[in-house]
Amino acid sequence: MNTFLDNAQRIFDVARQDSSAENSDFALLVRSDGGLHLIMETPVSLEAAAIYAGARTAYYVSRSPRGVRVTGLDSTQRCVIEDLSIHRRSELLRDQPLYSITSPLLTSASS
Repeated sequence: MNTFLDNAQRIFDVARQDSSAENSDFALLVRSDGGLHLIMETPVSLEAAAIYAGARTAYYVSRSPRGVRVTGLDSTQRCVIEDLSIHRRSELLRDQPLYSITSPLLTSASS
Protein backbone atom coordinates (compact mmCIF):
# COMPACT_ATOMS: atom_id res chain seq x y z
CA MET A 1 0.00 0.00 0.00
CA ASN A 2 1.20 3.52 -0.76
CA THR A 3 1.87 5.33 2.55
CA PHE A 4 1.53 8.77 0.96
CA LEU A 5 -1.99 8.04 -0.37
CA ASP A 6 -2.98 6.13 2.78
CA ASN A 7 -2.08 9.14 4.93
CA ALA A 8 -3.94 11.50 2.59
CA GLN A 9 -7.05 9.33 2.93
CA ARG A 10 -6.76 9.26 6.74
CA ILE A 11 -6.39 13.04 6.92
CA PHE A 12 -9.39 13.40 4.59
CA ASP A 13 -11.52 11.05 6.72
CA VAL A 14 -10.76 13.02 9.87
CA ALA A 15 -11.44 16.38 8.18
CA ARG A 16 -14.75 15.11 6.81
CA GLN A 17 -15.91 14.02 10.28
CA ASP A 18 -15.73 17.58 11.64
CA SER A 19 -19.36 18.57 12.20
CA SER A 20 -18.76 22.32 12.48
CA ALA A 21 -19.86 24.42 9.53
CA GLU A 22 -16.87 26.74 9.82
CA ASN A 23 -14.35 27.33 7.08
CA SER A 24 -10.90 26.06 7.98
CA ASP A 25 -7.66 25.69 6.09
CA PHE A 26 -4.35 24.33 7.29
CA ALA A 27 -1.16 22.77 6.00
CA LEU A 28 0.33 19.66 7.57
CA LEU A 29 4.02 19.23 6.78
CA VAL A 30 6.01 16.07 7.55
CA ARG A 31 9.65 17.03 7.97
CA SER A 32 12.51 14.74 6.99
CA ASP A 33 13.20 13.98 10.69
CA GLY A 34 9.59 12.74 11.05
CA GLY A 35 8.40 15.81 12.93
CA LEU A 36 5.13 17.52 12.08
CA HIS A 37 4.76 21.21 11.31
CA LEU A 38 1.28 22.78 11.13
CA ILE A 39 0.40 26.07 9.48
CA MET A 40 -3.08 27.08 10.61
CA GLU A 41 -5.65 29.41 9.03
CA THR A 42 -3.23 30.99 6.57
CA PRO A 43 -3.41 30.48 2.82
CA VAL A 44 -0.03 29.15 1.72
CA SER A 45 1.61 27.69 -1.33
CA LEU A 46 2.01 24.05 -0.41
CA GLU A 47 5.21 23.73 -2.40
CA ALA A 48 6.78 26.82 -0.81
CA ALA A 49 5.74 25.79 2.71
CA ALA A 50 7.24 22.32 2.20
CA ILE A 51 10.54 23.77 1.00
CA TYR A 52 10.66 26.32 3.82
CA ALA A 53 9.97 23.72 6.53
CA GLY A 54 12.25 21.11 4.95
CA ALA A 55 9.26 18.78 4.61
CA ARG A 56 9.41 15.60 2.58
CA THR A 57 5.61 15.35 2.44
CA ALA A 58 2.95 18.06 2.66
CA TYR A 59 -0.84 18.06 2.85
CA TYR A 60 -3.23 21.02 2.61
CA VAL A 61 -6.71 20.65 4.09
CA SER A 62 -9.54 22.98 3.15
CA ARG A 63 -13.05 22.80 4.67
CA SER A 64 -15.96 25.01 3.68
CA PRO A 65 -19.72 24.73 3.20
CA ARG A 66 -18.89 23.52 -0.31
CA GLY A 67 -17.06 20.45 1.03
CA VAL A 68 -13.68 19.08 2.07
CA ARG A 69 -10.53 18.95 -0.02
CA VAL A 70 -7.12 17.46 0.80
CA THR A 71 -4.19 18.15 -1.50
CA GLY A 72 -1.01 16.19 -0.91
CA LEU A 73 2.43 16.22 -2.43
CA ASP A 74 5.80 14.62 -1.97
CA SER A 75 8.87 14.45 -4.16
CA THR A 76 7.32 12.10 -6.73
CA GLN A 77 3.55 12.20 -6.22
CA ARG A 78 0.63 14.59 -5.97
CA CYS A 79 -2.97 13.80 -5.02
CA VAL A 80 -6.28 15.56 -4.49
CA ILE A 81 -9.16 14.01 -2.55
CA GLU A 82 -12.38 15.99 -2.56
CA ASP A 83 -15.93 15.54 -1.31
CA LEU A 84 -18.77 17.86 -2.24
CA SER A 85 -21.06 18.85 0.59
CA ILE A 86 -24.56 17.44 0.89
CA HIS A 87 -25.98 20.83 -0.13
CA ARG A 88 -23.88 20.93 -3.27
CA ARG A 89 -24.76 17.32 -4.16
CA SER A 90 -28.45 18.14 -3.94
CA GLU A 91 -27.88 20.96 -6.43
CA LEU A 92 -26.22 18.54 -8.84
CA LEU A 93 -28.75 15.74 -8.42
CA ARG A 94 -32.05 17.53 -8.33
CA ASP A 95 -35.18 15.50 -7.88
CA GLN A 96 -37.27 18.31 -9.33
CA PRO A 97 -37.12 19.07 -13.04
CA LEU A 98 -35.77 22.42 -14.14
CA TYR A 99 -38.45 22.65 -16.82
CA SER A 100 -42.12 21.87 -17.33
CA ILE A 101 -44.04 20.66 -20.33
CA THR A 102 -47.23 22.48 -21.12
CA SER A 103 -49.78 22.05 -23.83
CA PRO A 104 -49.56 24.40 -26.78
CA LEU A 105 -51.66 27.51 -26.63
CA LEU A 106 -54.96 26.98 -28.34
CA THR A 107 -56.28 29.96 -30.16
CA SER A 108 -59.49 30.24 -32.05
CA ALA A 109 -59.81 32.42 -35.02
CA SER A 110 -63.10 33.04 -36.70
CA SER A 111 -62.98 33.38 -40.43
